[in-house]
Amino acid sequence: MTVHDQLKADHQIIRERIAEIKQALTKNPAQLAKLFPALQATIRAHLRKEDDVYFHVLDDGKRISNRELMHDLRNDHAAVVFSLESLAIKLRNGLPVPEWKKKFEAMTAVLLPHLDHEEKELFEKAEKLLTAPEFKTIQDEIQKLG
Repeated sequence: MTVHDQLKADHQIIRERIAEIKQALTKNPAQLAKLFPALQATIRAHLRKEDDVYFHVLDDGKRISNRELMHDLRNDHAAVVFSLESLAIKLRNGLPVPEWKKKFEAMTAVLLPHLDHEEKELFEKAEKLLTAPEFKTIQDEIQKLG
């Protein structure tokens, strides 16, 4: 499995967990207390792989000429992390489900296009820029993260 296959697999799990939460919001909101922490943990682990390893190696020396792309991707990560924390607090504090749902949908409106953007644009650029040893370094470092 390549680095990009691994990151895409993470993306798929994230999409599936989001779908589970959306279903729970309409059918059984009591499940949110169980489902949301799993989504939060999955996203945070994935973002660590990207921020601490993948982006670090890929954009060493600002190799990605599209600086706006990298800036936007990093900003999306920050926004998603902030939203996850806010949603977790609001869930623990019993924010009414319709209000929580609006905030969740706002977060997914950033996250889902972000995942698509990485898959369709960033990974393609990376395939051209990264060397085999760099891919190995990324793979090894991601495995260390667990």
